[in-house]
Amino acid sequence: MASIFKQKYTVAGNNGRRLRKQSQCWYVDYKTADGTRKRVKGFKDKAATGQLAAKLEREAEQAQVGIIDRYKEHRKRPLVEHLNDFKASLVNKGTTEKHACLVYNRAKAVIENCKFIYIADISASKVQRYLAERRRDGLSIRSSNFYLQAVKQFCRWLVADNRTAENVLAYLQGLNPKTDIRHARRALSVDELDRLIRTTAKGQKHSNMTGKERTMLYTLAVSTGLRAGEG
Repeated sequence: MASIFKQKYTVAGNNGRRLRKQSQCWYVDYKTADGTRKRVKGFKDKAATGQLAAKLEREAEQAQVGIIDRYKEHRKRPLVEHLNDFKASLVNKGTTEKHACLVYNRAKAVIENCKFIYIADISASKVQRYLAERRRDGLSIRSSNFYLQAVKQFCRWLVADNRTAENVLAYLQGLNPKTDIRHARRALSVDELDRLIRTTAKGQKHSNMTGKERTMLYTLAVSTGLRAGEG
């Protein structure tokens, strides 16, 4: 049985005599699942400390029969700590520092702006609402999807690392970026192409290429339809 009590201690009085005092807060003494005794500081209120004692005793009994909350400690940790561990895991598995920071910062931005403090606070509807507000303020659908991907990746990691039982953002889907074309691509007119070639030929060295070399490259691209990165 758990018991509650006030701790007694001795202090030196003004006249050199030792005085016995007791703590302002109540304490709980209970037996853990492995049979050892443990003492935990309670509250100034005796009834509240009694409730804490009952809770600790109940958890110890559940642990004895195998009913253990595996996520208890992780639920009490702030999300900022989990985020730091998430970033470290990205680097440890081979992700570049630059990309790890990018994913971390995007996930962190969503979590902070949605005011999520603990794992239990994460809400799919709040994430949707936040990203919708960002898009109304000018954020592109493509960028919105990147933020969503980052925070979903963080939540998947929480599950994979046994920090929570489910990914509450799993069902969220990104939007179609093709419906949000900010700069429609088009072919250059003859006059525009002519000005580009003449200006490039007179230009300075750029990307380790002279103006003449870039002129040849642009001419080749126009005549063959090749794009950067193709070959």
